[in-house]
Amino acid sequence: MQQLLAAALVVGAAVPIWAQSHPTLAQSSQVTNTDGPQVTAGGSGMPDYQLDRSEEDWSGLCRHANGRDDFWDPLKCIGLGRPFWYVSFGAELRGSYEVYRNYSWGSGPQDRNGYYLNRLISHGDFHLGPSVRIFAELQSGLEFGRNGGPRPAIDEDKLDVGQLFLELRSSIQQHKVPIEVRVGRQNLNYGDGSLVSIRDLNVRRPFDGIKLILRPQEWRIDVFAAKPVETSPGFFDDAPDHTQTFWGIWATDTKEQSFVRQLDFYYLGLDRKNAQFD
Repeated sequence: MQQLLAAALVVGAAVPIWAQSHPTLAQSSQVTNTDGPQVTAGGSGMPDYQLDRSEEDWSGLCRHANGRDDFWDPLKCIGLGRPFWYVSFGAELRGSYEVYRNYSWGSGPQDRNGYYLNRLISHGDFHLGPSVRIFAELQSGLEFGRNGGPRPAIDEDKLDVGQLFLELRSSIQQHKVPIEVRVGRQNLNYGDGSLVSIRDLNVRRPFDGIKLILRPQEWRIDVFAAKPVETSPGFFDDAPDHTQTFWGIWATDTKEQSFVRQLDFYYLGLDRKNAQFD
């Protein structure tokens, strides 16, 4: 048994640590965005879609209830009868067909006919006032017809919890710098995904841990410590990998009207108890 302790303090890109990898009725008077997560809400109330749906803010749609023009809009902001209480539902269905020639350089089972992958992700985003939020997400990934069966971890996970976290948030009135704390199973996705990503293949990879989010002016600063979740192919059988601990700080400055539109500073650490070296 050997122990690996790795850390990096960089600006820009470095060797991937947790990158996406291949296995080689809302009431407008009740909801406001003043103390919202300040992520992607636009002036019309329709945010940009994000790879991680927990980063979307649909509270603006509640304020523009009369302007809804999409069939699914009523599901995106449902008032719960109290000021600032609402729930937002969403889902994604993705199917893909894959065929390779000389897969893995001709090593292992080959399949000239290809195979089909299906992924379903659904979530509920519960806002219990301006300071408490619960986000729950289920994911199901299935594989059909691949010679040699599904590839470990990335092709099949019949049904499991993709995300389930509690978020506590301070208001802008209380602190000049908004503070959020997330505890539970969640996605970690930073930069362009070359270092830390949710592995957007047929089965995503979440982490179990805690994250502190600071938002000073144009910056977003995440401080986190977590364990990667091991993917198992059955029902609700994914568990954290207790042989690994991943932590870090990731600061991002985003400016739309600038030559450098995004600037990232980060420190990442990884402790692996079962690391082996040749």
